[in-house]
Amino acid sequence: MGLILASGSPRRIRLMKEAGLEFLVRIPDIDESLEGQPEDLVVRNAEAKASSAVQGDDEVIIGADTVVVCNGEVLGKPDNVDDARRMLELELRYPQTVITGVCVLDVCTGKEFTGYEISKVLMENDPGTIAAYLESGQWAGKAGAYGIQDLGSLKARVVMGAEDNVMGLPMTLVGRLLALVGFRYPERTPAVE
Repeated sequence: MGLILASGSPRRIRLMKEAGLEFLVRIPDIDESLEGQPEDLVVRNAEAKASSAVQGDDEVIIGADTVVVCNGEVLGKPDNVDDARRMLELELRYPQTVITGVCVLDVCTGKEFTGYEISKVLMENDPGTIAAYLESGQWAGKAGAYGIQDLGSLKARVVMGAEDNVMGLPMTLVGRLLALVGFRYPERTPAVE
């Protein structure tokens, strides 16, 4: 069976490669909803992404969606630099909850398994560091307008949960969902020193 990642996210691609998985990338074509309870909407969006990437009968497709919830507001990807600034200033004042929904769809059997992961993040910045981050352009295309893995002066730290969840793909959850459709991670040979 062929493994497909329904995402063009460089962070998700990197996490999949680091896990030793061989896969193809298909960029989904959906309108990401921000309506509803955050846990439900990320799962719904992940399901829509996986379904939109179906092209063959013998595929296992992974879809994922991430949002940030801060002070009761659901933050998706910023529309522009002003929207990114607004999000980062809000996140500077309040802790964030990062929620990633994952869907694994086995096209051959029609089985679909979903779940979500939650992490808590705190930022420790001043307005100058946020201005420099905005100027770098690294905020573009990222839920909550930041990537925890980004280089530079932005200081965000995970205080609960997994960092790969904050990056957009909780690999422990992905592994559990893949196992439910009979897909196993490849065996890794220990490095010899």
